[in-house]
This record gives sequence, structure tokens and C-alpha cells, in this order.
Amino acid sequence: MTFQQLTPTWQRAAMRDLPSRGRCHATFLLAYSARVRRCVGAEAWITAALEKPTHMAASLDLRGTAELLLDVGLAKVEDVVQITHELAKLDQVADLSTLKGIARLLIVRRPPDWLRASVVEGRLTAEFIPAPDLEALSWLGPDLDPIIVAAYRQLYGHRDDELLKRIGDAGELMIMAALHALNRQPRHVSLVSDRFGYDIELNSQQDRYGLEIKAVVPTTADRVLLSRHEFDVAARMEDRWKIVQITISSIAVVRGVVCAADVLNIRELSSSALVQMAPHDTAMFQWNESAEFRPPDDMWVPSDLEVPSSFSFSLRG
Repeated sequence: MTFQQLTPTWQRAAMRDLPSRGRCHATFLLAYSARVRRCVGAEAWITAALEKPTHMAASLDLRGTAELLLDVGLAKVEDVVQITHELAKLDQVADLSTLKGIARLLIVRRPPDWLRASVVEGRLTAEFIPAPDLEALSWLGPDLDPIIVAAYRQLYGHRDDELLKRIGDAGELMIMAALHALNRQPRHVSLVSDRFGYDIELNSQQDRYGLEIKAVVPTTADRVLLSRHEFDVAARMEDRWKIVQITISSIAVVRGVVCAADVLNIRELSSSALVQMAPHDTAMFQWNESAEFRPPDDMWVPSDLEVPSSFSFSLRG
């Protein structure tokens, strides 16, 4: 018998799958019980875990946890209940390190909706995690960041670059839409080549201007990543080149769709500000392929660009 037969569908749908401390402790008891007892069927498995001499057993959601373990393939019911090798490695001692190991395993097997969006440039961005979920995971303490990042890398790995590219694409298209609305006739030159050293080109009768578009979320708005080629073009074009930074709500990234209402801010940074911040090449210092700038707020100026209300772009490809 499986828990699909034991538990009504509406109750299963309402269960919380986040690895709270209670959920992880229940997982430990069930894993231990499956190893030391011959549990014939799901009910015997729960009963064995309840008989474990711990004051917490009766207060834990053992039934919901058992269903979760079956659903994600960490346990199965054949003649007896069996658990996977990776879970069996975590059923020796219910110390904090073991429970945190179980938390990471559960996150990988049942990733929350926000997991992929919560790691930006290799770092956890807690603002992507709903407050109730963040509270449920607070027991992880300083290990929250490395656990989430490790689970993210195991699940998504190279796809991080794909999401960042989609966010960048969204930013460029929003600025293109804003410029079209002003009848500025922009050229989206980044679609042609990276050799330009900027993403969007504007032409007047007198000259050519380059806009380098940087789409960010609030926690990454304080820094600018720039390639050496982009910097060289900025220095050469002087006041005909600038950065346009567009800040997108983190909710949009979690939702997977960016709309005009998700734009929190648009601001601009001049090429002269960048040149002012960058050290010159010397015998003891030399640029490599890219650099990270952290311009102070007073170097930025507000942009008069507005994204049309009809704009919408999917981040899911």
C-alpha cells in the first residue's frame, strides 16, 4: 500500500515540502526505522518511527514526511520499506550536521519554486525566497546560503548562464521598446555582434551613440560588470557612450515573466564616470577580460526612458 491510497488528494496538495527542522527530523526517524526494522508496508513504517524513544516523534508529521520520501524516490515500498543509499548515509546520528544534510537532499529532490531564481551570480539572493519559506529554513543559520547554492548548482549548473542571458535580453528589449516609443529609431546591434562594445545604437545627423544595457535585480544594482572591450569602446567614444541600467523586480524573476510594471528603476552612467573609477594599466596592474565596478549612487543620473505598459517577456525561453 502507498500513501496515494492512504491520504486524500486535497490533503496531499496542502502539505508543505520544505525541509523545516521538523521535516528533517521526521525524515531521520523514518530512515533509521526502515534500516533497523523490517517494515512491511507504509503503516508499519510509521508505527516503527513513532516507537523510536524520542519525545519529538509523536509531534512530527511522520505521515506527510513518509509520503514525501515516497513521492521523491528516497523510499519505496516493495516487500518491505527500502530507502536509497544517499538517505541511508544520513540515518546514523540525529545531530545538526545530519539534519542539514537531509535538508540539502530534500531541496534537491523537491526543489521549491523559487530555487532557480534565488541564486544570482553564484550567491543566494534571499529576497527571492517568500518570507514564510525563509522562516521555515531559518534553523539552517549560516549554512542556509551554502546549502541553497549547492542544491542549485547540483540541479541547474550551467543553466544559470541561460537565466542571466534571458534577464539581459529582457533589459535590452525593454530599452528598445522605450526608445521606439520616443521615435528614436534604435538599432539593436548586440543581435548582430559583440564587436560594437554596446547593445543599442542611436544615430543622429552628426554622430553615433552607444548604449550598453545592464539588467539587474535590486541586490545586484550596486555593481556593473564590464568587459575590457566594452570599457575600451566607452573610453574611445567618450560622451557618446553610456550605461543604461534597468532594475527588474525579483518577483518577476520568480514568476518567469517580466512586464513593464516590474521595472523598479532606470538610470544612466556616463563613460567618463567609468574611466574615472578604473585604474590605468601599469607594470604591476593590467586588465584581464572583465572588471566589476561599484559606482556610488551620486555617479548615476535618472533616465527619462519609460517602458511601454504593453511590454511582456518570458524568462523561461
